Amino acid sequence: MTADLLVCPGCRTHAHDGGEVRIDVRTLDRAGEMLVCECGRRYPIVDELPIVMADPSGFLRNEIAAILERDLAPSLAQLLVESQPDDAPYPRLLEHLAIYLDAHWGDRAHPAADGPGAGFGMQPLVDKIAQRATARVGAAVELGCSAGRILAELADGADRVVGIDLQFGVLQRARKLLAGEHVAFNRRVAGRHYTIASIAGRRTPGVSLICGDALDPPFVPGSFDRVVALNVLDSVRSPRQLLAVMHGLCKRGGELILSSPYNWQSTIVDDAERIGGDNPAKGLVTLLRSGELGSRYEIEDEAELPWTLRRDARSAVAYCIHYVRARKP
Repeated sequence: MTADLLVCPGCRTHAHDGGEVRIDVRTLDRAGEMLVCECGRRYPIVDELPIVMADPSGFLRNEIAAILERDLAPSLAQLLVESQPDDAPYPRLLEHLAIYLDAHWGDRAHPAADGPGAGFGMQPLVDKIAQRATARVGAAVELGCSAGRILAELADGADRVVGIDLQFGVLQRARKLLAGEHVAFNRRVAGRHYTIASIAGRRTPGVSLICGDALDPPFVPGSFDRVVALNVLDSVRSPRQLLAVMHGLCKRGGELILSSPYNWQSTIVDDAERIGGDNPAKGLVTLLRSGELGSRYEIEDEAELPWTLRRDARSAVAYCIHYVRARKP
């Protein structure tokens, strides 16, 4: 991660200067296995992944098992989860990895997945992002990058790319895959029973990964020509805040790329935060065009795309996602 993009989220300040919001930031420097700020805050680097958020204490408490997870052989991981309840941390981690590694890299996995979720369910989204490689930009960022496949596609059309996600375990695999390594993983068959599969990584220079909060990313505002958040709007507590963050990160003349199935869940998104009532796709487009974010965006592309997540050998979840690309004036 280059110091000109990454800043300390703990000490930055926001001040209103007339109608403008001015943000004062301090960049971070590496000192061994930490990033440090002159304000005194320190952020750990684990497995070459910086963990950078305004208050990391709660996250570190809840995710310490994933953060300290060893690179276990899939057969050993299977043995460890057999005697644990389904909702224990490690079984939940294996289930999450099984779903999203196949979702992002299923076309490079061996053997291919079986069951109703067989095939590469992310192909339509990958194709959309790959098309943008012809319009090369300086810097791109993906908020909620998960297992990293979209970062690989973004890198084909950008000089440098940054991905941020709160799921440390999946970021560990993304780092290896983007370094070109083979990654073995447990593919779920039923319950806590798994079979072993592997993914051929795709070496992708120029990509940096950060473990952090997409609603409060530690980046310098206005640093990115391409700001991406795919299937994240309905996975954060405040979709409107996510849009405001994307707007703040995007340079003038840059573009926002979003998609969502708008699968609102009360445990994640409050009713007041949901966009567009019974037509969230129209609501999002209207919001982007209205100037509510601070600019009147021009919609350059809009589509309805299929997206499938394989859960196990007998079940999958199929979505219709709304895709939109908008230009900041």
